[in-house]
Amino acid sequence: MSAIHLDNRLVHYEVFGRGQPIIFLHSWLGSWRYWVPTMDLASERYRAYALDFWGYGESDRRGTQFTISSYVDMLNRFIGQMGIPHAYLVGHGMGGMVAIRAARENPERFTKVMSVCTPLYGQVLSNHVKPGTFSKLLGRSNPTNVWTKIIRSIPIADSDVQKELYEDTESLSETVLGSVQESLFDTDLRSTLATLDVPLLAVYGGKDVIVNDEHAQFLNELSDRPTQLITLPKANHFPFLEQSNTFSRLLLDFLVSQGSPVEIKEEWRRRVNQREYL
Repeated sequence: MSAIHLDNRLVHYEVFGRGQPIIFLHSWLGSWRYWVPTMDLASERYRAYALDFWGYGESDRRGTQFTISSYVDMLNRFIGQMGIPHAYLVGHGMGGMVAIRAARENPERFTKVMSVCTPLYGQVLSNHVKPGTFSKLLGRSNPTNVWTKIIRSIPIADSDVQKELYEDTESLSETVLGSVQESLFDTDLRSTLATLDVPLLAVYGGKDVIVNDEHAQFLNELSDRPTQLITLPKANHFPFLEQSNTFSRLLLDFLVSQGSPVEIKEEWRRRVNQREYL
């Protein structure tokens, strides 16, 4: 376990490999742990970091500021204290929101951004959760809720990662979830994306019942911005766990691309496990 302190609050992180830094940011449920399969593959070429936002995993859970803005500040201060001059960012859900905001505010620090199943405006979540009820997604009051079904249906090869994902999700507090929910609903990244100069690859799952790709179609209209939208047709909300091989290859291809669009290649389909077929 590795940790640093910011404002006397512990920030837990893990790091694999050597090379140019790439930082993985988790979403509104779970923790750094669900990035392990992707970090393992990325660490063959890069120095892969993953941190727990305050309120999550093994980071400090004190305080009340659990918002997109506070996590952007946390990320910026983390890389400053770690002495990381430049980094790639990969963010899932809420982590993608943080990554996009951070890259827009400090383009000199972040080379490229991949957002994964990220709501580009928080109101897209209103079909699934109403204000004040986000914690119900955890299953504390309804064992048949959306999140329980999704998380427990993910085909995760590593049983330890699967168990830790369940445990980290179930340990979240009402205070953290309430603050995060309010911040999510208040966040709208459309104007941010219209002025984003850092290359962005936005990845969505075609079967994602939480954040569908239709709300992100406007990215295709930003012809003057370095943005691209890709949908994995058979993936749900955790494509990096459901189709880890395909997702990791897409990520690595994006990182080495020289401004040209990336795509899912036929040879990836032939080499991955049958369960990961697109």
